[in-house]
Amino acid sequence: MKRLLGIGLLIILMTMFLPAWAETVYQVNGQLEPKTQAEMQQMMKAAEEAYFSDAALASKMKAELRTEKMVIDNEEQTVHILTHDGHSMKFMMDIKPPDEKGYPLYITLHGGGGAGKEGNDHEWNTMFSYYSQSVNHGIYIAVRGITDTWDMHFQRESYPLYDRLIQVMIRLYQADPNRVYLLGFSAGGDGVYQVAPRMADRFAAANMSSGHPNSISLQNLANLPFSIQAGVRDYLSEEALRCVRAAEFEQVLSDYHDLYEYGYAHQVLIRVPSGHNFNDKTSVDTDGNEELSEVLTDPTSYANPTIVRPLLNRFLQIYAQKVQNAAEGNVMALSYHEEEEDDAFSTEIRKTLAEEFLFDTMRVNGNAVDYVNRFTRNPAPPLIVWDLETRADSRKMNSFYWLSADTSVNKGTIVAVSPEKNHITLIPKGLNGDFSILVNPMMTDVSRPIQIKTPEGTFLVRVNPSMEMLQKSLRLTGDPCLVWVAEISYRDLIGGKLQPYVEKATDVPQTVDLPQAADLPQTGDSWTLTGWILAAG
Repeated sequence: MKRLLGIGLLIILMTMFLPAWAETVYQVNGQLEPKTQAEMQQMMKAAEEAYFSDAALASKMKAELRTEKMVIDNEEQTVHILTHDGHSMKFMMDIKPPDEKGYPLYITLHGGGGAGKEGNDHEWNTMFSYYSQSVNHGIYIAVRGITDTWDMHFQRESYPLYDRLIQVMIRLYQADPNRVYLLGFSAGGDGVYQVAPRMADRFAAANMSSGHPNSISLQNLANLPFSIQAGVRDYLSEEALRCVRAAEFEQVLSDYHDLYEYGYAHQVLIRVPSGHNFNDKTSVDTDGNEELSEVLTDPTSYANPTIVRPLLNRFLQIYAQKVQNAAEGNVMALSYHEEEEDDAFSTEIRKTLAEEFLFDTMRVNGNAVDYVNRFTRNPAPPLIVWDLETRADSRKMNSFYWLSADTSVNKGTIVAVSPEKNHITLIPKGLNGDFSILVNPMMTDVSRPIQIKTPEGTFLVRVNPSMEMLQKSLRLTGDPCLVWVAEISYRDLIGGKLQPYVEKATDVPQTVDLPQAADLPQTGDSWTLTGWILAAG
């Protein structure tokens, strides 16, 4: 019923603005020839064939790659080094057979952080085999942090290297651009928290295990399914409260989904009785039997401020009582204590959660790879939420799906909706600069006008596609699905700076094809437009 109501509201809003659409029609790339949809498809095919057959481009990418042998943990490894724009990133790679759709790409981030070079190399070597055992098909990559600091996976120089790594994997190794996955543990989890929302347009899904969010906003994850895993007693410190921060995101992401009635697919697994370390890499035991993970049934309750400190204090008491030579009040030691070492300790943790704090648990598949494998990216999603304060200004790409803004635009948010081809609604709030709509052929019929609703009015824009812009965007992103054939400046649109369409008014469609329920795109479990679009006026 709610979904039908949302569709009805959308139809009413469109009908209200029909006269405005008929009054003035604007033109983008008016100097170019118009194209039919069939011609646009031919243009796309030609651009893609030219890109993937460009020998000079392939040679340039190959020149950015080199390999060397390194001995890590007394084991010789083949290490790949990507050098791009003066910065380098090391990675180890294992190419497994493709599946029926091709080569999915798994990018994994190791733990360690401020552990020094030797310690971080050890963690990197561990990550090379860590999730790999659950990957049967595709390209598995373990990236080495570019520094030996706690934030080694999200240095400013890291982001363009991630972009280039993905481009290289698509161009040289035939990776599927719509099945690129990001996974990380511990310091690697810190990295996933930071990288995923800033590069959400690149990934199909992500898993964060045992990291700390460091005040990150996850608002940009409308189209990026996100798995968050943490041990029930992995606090790290009394200030960090790593497990509590993880639990809080269950409510945060659910609230985002409820607000937009769209997307934000997620899972939050608070593992019992685990601390920092747990098994998120397999769902079977050594005999091949299914091995499910025990987690809290309701993560939201775990983040209740009234129980956070009492529960931590109780865990510290148990740790001091049950663990030999344990120092009372040592939160880090509590966090890193391995439950496998002490059954009595684990039993007491479970008992305290169930009997004193009334938490229920359940058993689920906690395999991180199994989670991300469920998803395929939609590169032209019907709804985008872009928090411009959460972006990586070092990326060469200023785009985010089918929107773009200069890196100087770092305040405010944009909600952009395209419930069907050639229908766009934009709600910008608090921006400190201009932004553009990128006309992606996947979501646009270039032979028809695009109807754009904004708080400043509704506009009708005809677009003639540019082959030059298509080729430029393909070289910039390295992704045939993240391309565009025209840009529509929001400031020019609402300011009347676009050139009027020169054909006669009789040539402009006077009616609008309204969306039918069966035609609306599906992401997550529902698609409606309700309160927030009405609030935009």
